[in-house]
Amino acid sequence: MPPEREGGERDLPTSVARIAVSIGLAVLLVLSMTGVAGTAAAIDQVAILSPEQRTIETAPGETIEIDVILRSQGGHGGEGVSGVALAAQYHPDYVAITDVERGPWLEGDGTEIRTTERIAHERGTAVLEQRREPAAGGTTGAGTIVTLSVRVADDAPAGETTISFDETDVTLTGDWPIAVVDESVTVSIDGGDEPLETFDHPDPDELNLEAEGGGSENDSSGGAEAADSGDDLPVPGFTIGITLLAIALAVLRLTAARDGPPK
Repeated sequence: MPPEREGGERDLPTSVARIAVSIGLAVLLVLSMTGVAGTAAAIDQVAILSPEQRTIETAPGETIEIDVILRSQGGHGGEGVSGVALAAQYHPDYVAITDVERGPWLEGDGTEIRTTERIAHERGTAVLEQRREPAAGGTTGAGTIVTLSVRVADDAPAGETTISFDETDVTLTGDWPIAVVDESVTVSIDGGDEPLETFDHPDPDELNLEAEGGGSENDSSGGAEAADSGDDLPVPGFTIGITLLAIALAVLRLTAARDGPPK
């Protein structure tokens, strides 16, 4: 039994972690019975996307900056991340993303970072695509993938609104997909703590992306040979079991990182 607090309330992070482990073990058992455990093992890594601050307090008319952090050890067989299509979605009546600036996370190995962006305020969506050219070995680790400049509407009511990243895609240097787990940022306006109205967002894939002139070349150098980006290879589809396993592992890792080692 998980430890209980006063009043019989169970420790939530411990419960979540144990549930994640249980789901993962159950899915592994099912996959091994159906002969696809090898495929699940190939998707043994995830990408975790989260804001540096989960809650930001602000006021009408103010402009804030939000750093978005990406954590990933890549995929099976040492595959690194070769591209990220970050989609930030918000309610256009309350806030507006005025600028998306790429972070340094994808840089390295003497590659150039090519970017394509689109801010569709009326649709409450901002998209920034980044890709390494050449992909080389890709990138792993943790760091800032993008910085958002967000302006709060002058007439925004007091309350809480969110900026979510759940439509973000991460691409590896190989042909295996990677699960993406995201966490939204909560914008608290004028001290309000009641959730404001939500917004029905369109599919980000329907937005026309406009390429920025040229690319952003980093100063690092390296002799690594360019790896096959896998763009011309078929990508195996996720089964329900594989998806559940990836999400369970991601929840476990995220919980362990946030709560620290057991006391």
